[in-house]
Amino acid sequence: MQPRPLRGRSEPMERALVVVRAARRHGSGGVVLVSGPAGIGKSALLAEVCSQARRIQVRPALVTCDPIEQVSPGAPVITALRAGAEPLVTKEQYAGIFEVLHEPLLLVERIAAALESAAAQGPVLIAVDDVQWADRVSTFVIRTLLGRLLGLPLIWLLATRDDGADVLGPVPTRLEHIQLAPLPASELAAIAQDRLGHAPDERTRRFLEASAGNPLLAIDVLDNLARAAARGEPDTVPEEFGAAIARRLTGLPQAARSLVGVVAVCGSALSVPEALRLAAEPSGSGRDGALAAALESGLISVHDQCLVPRHDLVREAVCAALPEQTVRALHGRFARAHLDAGQALLAAPHARAAATRGDVASALILIAAAEQLADASPPDAGDLATLAFRTVRPEQAEWFDVGRRSLSVLRRTQRAAEAVSVADAILAHVDDANLAGAIETEAARALWLGGRTGELLARVTPMLATDELTPAVGARLTAARALAATRSGAGDSGAREAAGALDVARVSGDRDAWALALQAVGEAARNEGRHQDALRSFRELRSLAGPHQLAEEITSLQFVDRYDHAQQLLDEATSDYGNVPLAILPELHSAQMWQHFNLGRSDDAESAARTLLDLGRQLGNGVCARDALVVLIAVALLRGDTETAATHLAQADHLVDADDDVRLPGLTVMRGWLAASQSDLPRALTVLEPLVSGAVSSCSYWPLWPCWMGIFFGIGAAGADEGFIRTVVDIAELAASRNPGVASFEGVALNLRGRDKGDLTMLSEGARVLARSPRPIMRAVGADCYGRALLAEGNRDEGLALLDQAWDDYQGMDARVYRDDVQHAMRQAGARRTKWARTTTRPDNGWAALTGAERRVALLIAAGHTNRTAALELGVSINTVGTHLRMVFGKLAIQSRVQLANAMNRGELVTVSE
Repeated sequence: MQPRPLRGRSEPMERALVVVRAARRHGSGGVVLVSGPAGIGKSALLAEVCSQARRIQVRPALVTCDPIEQVSPGAPVITALRAGAEPLVTKEQYAGIFEVLHEPLLLVERIAAALESAAAQGPVLIAVDDVQWADRVSTFVIRTLLGRLLGLPLIWLLATRDDGADVLGPVPTRLEHIQLAPLPASELAAIAQDRLGHAPDERTRRFLEASAGNPLLAIDVLDNLARAAARGEPDTVPEEFGAAIARRLTGLPQAARSLVGVVAVCGSALSVPEALRLAAEPSGSGRDGALAAALESGLISVHDQCLVPRHDLVREAVCAALPEQTVRALHGRFARAHLDAGQALLAAPHARAAATRGDVASALILIAAAEQLADASPPDAGDLATLAFRTVRPEQAEWFDVGRRSLSVLRRTQRAAEAVSVADAILAHVDDANLAGAIETEAARALWLGGRTGELLARVTPMLATDELTPAVGARLTAARALAATRSGAGDSGAREAAGALDVARVSGDRDAWALALQAVGEAARNEGRHQDALRSFRELRSLAGPHQLAEEITSLQFVDRYDHAQQLLDEATSDYGNVPLAILPELHSAQMWQHFNLGRSDDAESAARTLLDLGRQLGNGVCARDALVVLIAVALLRGDTETAATHLAQADHLVDADDDVRLPGLTVMRGWLAASQSDLPRALTVLEPLVSGAVSSCSYWPLWPCWMGIFFGIGAAGADEGFIRTVVDIAELAASRNPGVASFEGVALNLRGRDKGDLTMLSEGARVLARSPRPIMRAVGADCYGRALLAEGNRDEGLALLDQAWDDYQGMDARVYRDDVQHAMRQAGARRTKWARTTTRPDNGWAALTGAERRVALLIAAGHTNRTAALELGVSINTVGTHLRMVFGKLAIQSRVQLANAMNRGELVTVSE
């Protein structure tokens, strides 16, 4: 006989099993999402699918998310690895995963490696129930792993009360969405027959209608009828579920009622002795009687020798039925028990539920958990820190300490508004000028990270007017103001203020002030396009304060064309993640993304940008998310995909909560480029003119990038705007003068001046200099412009040779718009090339549709490489391999690595390299 809760679920069961069987037969993976309201049968379905999977040699792991454990980063996914009779990972692997619990990027890496190893031994099914309760880190891990482990025989079976969109995001693999509907009357009657042992009569059928097709509620109705019959009580119209649970709870003896309350408030499995202890039930027959009565009520049950609520709905109803004061007291009891065991993260959700104004004990638990979570899950950490501060009263002795600790967490998690609110509350109770200055410095750091420089200046400037500051505090505030000035005033004035702040900091001898001032000097130099000076400042800063500005140092190396050295630092940081502060990992990912983009690796840049965008959202880093969208827009525009670019741009407008000085310059460049790509030149010039005309005195380095200068010139030339063109040329020459010996800057200046004057000699020199640039787009622009000029002068052979070089560079970086324009110019000159046919006739599907990078990945994966070993072989990131593999699977219409290998072995795929 089919399990009772699965009555009427044969069709959704079969849909789920089809995916599981495919993993066994074809080595393919997939995602099965089961959704529906509480009590509809999701948990029973997951349990039965896992049972069936085990019978066909698919290793299952079943775990349940818990609202109480939402601040435990990655708990459901990590627990799944050791769940079941056949754990998916060894104890050693589990220990290695657990030790990076607070580092989401490393956590993903280690879980991915462990699951790859497990899937290599046979198909794996990971079932996660109640995904709506998943913590933010688990959500990030699951979304990342879906792409990373594509093509492996790994199935994700997820159950949720909602549509799962927040957890899944865009699904890169097969998705089977099963929405469980209410059971029809015939199936409810079958459940009644299973439960009662006979067909239900008309009276029972009418009672069952109150369940609205929910199997859990139907069973509860039947149990109530059975209890009434056993006691000789008259049948009554079924109560609303919550009222029925409350009545059942009230009817229990006090000891049993306390035990049920403890289990419900705990929210997860609790050993019998521990439950009885927390319920304050002494040993002996009284304890046994309480346990027996509680179990007989059907409100709790025994599972794996532990007490658990019978169902989530029952747990919620019991908690709602208990007096609020009782629930808070029980949460407080759990919080103290976890804290005594050294488990601050487990104590935190209970402390959060128990906290009332003035509850110092709960506040201390909350702030301790917030400090632990600040790197792993900034949004959760910020929430806990804010609540901790609100919980303590100013007159309590612990208030000031909790306030400063909360301010530090809010600064680290870039919660600028809350940080300022906490700082203001503390300052209202502080009379000492130097203590106030220290608080303002912490608030200033939060405002800087949040991109709110105008507010930073408004707060710090009045503090500096007091005469009571010590040299150290004064130097910190001066440096903070100088740092803000690099984003809010003219570039030269910002540079002067930063230099003055550095002098003050060095005299004071305060390391914090020195570090802030060095950062200001580096930012100011970069904004003015003095990248050698910026590099020196950021290097000195790293030697003084550690690797927190490593990404800025790498970016400075990129600006001066030292991409080999930049990659060396990136590789060193990647290999040493464990010793790199987690807070800067998004910036390092951003630096690697720009490395890919600038070197013309569009696929790699796109993959890195998507990862960075997800990471920026997870860690609350809006600036990195903005950079990711800028790269996604730029890649789309290079490919001629204006629709995708417009979608990303609209997304960017709502993403970053920062001042316009921080948020707008990069997006303004993209907005102007997009308008020009859509043939709206007047709008493009209107958008870009303020940015370009203010570039010399700007506090932003965006208009001084060599790659954008060529785009600006092209837009000005197409719009016949001579004034705009002259300004762009002047900017290019200024940037070149500030970066002597850097080919990308000097070559662009020569190129643009030559184009403006129609000077063939200058264009020749520009092409020669740009040929030394490590950036394909720079080399291509030099060859493209000089080649066209030679064609116009009648030098066809040399001109076509240069255009051939430009075509190759454009093709290599997937700049289809510029490649096709060069091809058109060559065709007009009477040239024909066989390589053009390979690009224009590339099909959408099949081996011929794959790019060279995709083919290389396909060959390595088919040969048995993992994503990690393929990445090492190709010298790219693991995420890049995943991106290429998704394209391979889509173009070859396959779903697994086994299918890819089999097709290769049978010779079904042509493997001639490009």
